[in-house]
Amino acid sequence: MSDSGAGSRPGDDRLGMNAPITRRDFINGAIVAGAGLALGAHTAAALPVMPDTDPFTGPGGIGDYAASNGNTYDVMRAAHAMRDGAFDDAIAGATDTGEVYDLIAVGGGISGLAAAVFFQKQKGGKVLVLDNHPIFGGEAKRNELLVNGRRIVAHQGSAIFPVVRKGSYTANFYDMIGMDRYALDYQRWRGPSPAMELGNSPYDQPKDYGFYFTPAFTGGKGSWLLDPWGKQLAGAPLGDDAKAELLRWRSVDDAGPRPKTEGDAISRKLDAMTLEDYLIARHHISRETVRRFLSPVEGGGYGLGPDALSAYCAWAIETEFPEDGDAALGDQMFPDGNTTFARLMVKTLVPDAFTGPRTIDAVTTSRLRTA
Repeated sequence: MSDSGAGSRPGDDRLGMNAPITRRDFINGAIVAGAGLALGAHTAAALPVMPDTDPFTGPGGIGDYAASNGNTYDVMRAAHAMRDGAFDDAIAGATDTGEVYDLIAVGGGISGLAAAVFFQKQKGGKVLVLDNHPIFGGEAKRNELLVNGRRIVAHQGSAIFPVVRKGSYTANFYDMIGMDRYALDYQRWRGPSPAMELGNSPYDQPKDYGFYFTPAFTGGKGSWLLDPWGKQLAGAPLGDDAKAELLRWRSVDDAGPRPKTEGDAISRKLDAMTLEDYLIARHHISRETVRRFLSPVEGGGYGLGPDALSAYCAWAIETEFPEDGDAALGDQMFPDGNTTFARLMVKTLVPDAFTGPRTIDAVTTSRLRTA
């Protein structure tokens, strides 16, 4: 790390950016699978599971992610303490261990882990990944629950991935981390009753899916509406204007010009407005419709709402990775979402992190080895 001076920004000293790194590494300096400075030097296995009665955190389930079911109360409390400068004295009094790193990634989510993988594959060196949660993954984590003796797995946040073209940038990254297939085979129904049409992910909505309207919409008991888009929202407890706007959002194609390359004139124009304003103009819908019905969906993959995101987000992935995607196969999803990608990256960085070979099946079923 460089000394304080040219190039430093306000707050760098408080964050320790101008001081030598004193954090210990985990298994050859590749990954920190712990809560870090904010939560203490506990490994994921040593952290206690929050009780089910905790109103903020809620039940954590079982397995590797039992103590990291979202932004838990401990993480929130530590973040507020950092904001309030509670760790300033700890940083000032830290002991210099003499450790030197070639790369430090702040955040052990998909981006931080990918940065570490690219660095080690292309340059090599000692890498430290810091994270303030009990386990790596960021939004790419899973929930594991035990229901009547059966283990149920679902994703927490990051969920889907596109089918990639062989030889593309994304395909090369898949190969780099041991992702041995570009599309998945999904289980077929073999029961005696008629098969129910299912999507590859919770975001697909075939005719057997439905919307549940709470009493706030119905004025009485909640109600279900199956195949809402196929029925053109007929029977939905919504006003005619709201139905018309939602159907326009769902069905009207974009008539405006799309960005051709990142940073071109169209990209910059989109980047100068919010995604919310873009949706309003693009689909001729009201701000109320965006905020009441679309905000959890539009832009949710970026962790913010459309009122805070750039309109460029609507085309960012297609613009930056135009060769990826397959309309026939659709988006793909593991049972635990993109948790599998995070675990494959950690297996690439730290071969002993999971038992067995570096395969999808092995990292999905094996437990994280934290010692």
